[in-house]
Amino acid sequence: MVGLRRLARLLKCKEMSRLISRREDGPLPLGTRVKMWFHMLFCDACRNFERQTVILRAAIRRYRE
Repeated sequence: MVGLRRLARLLKCKEMSRLISRREDGPLPLGTRVKMWFHMLFCDACRNFERQTVILRAAIRRYRE
């Protein structure tokens, strides 16, 4: 389990927030997506940011219609 936690920390939360936003614009490389997945396993803050981003994007799309 310690190895997984170390892998999750390869990406810092600041970088994760940028990647979460970029992912909305198009696909990311597989290696990046795997690192993000591991980070999300252990980081409540980034999971919350991702949920908020999805909600905001959906609201913006509805507003534009």
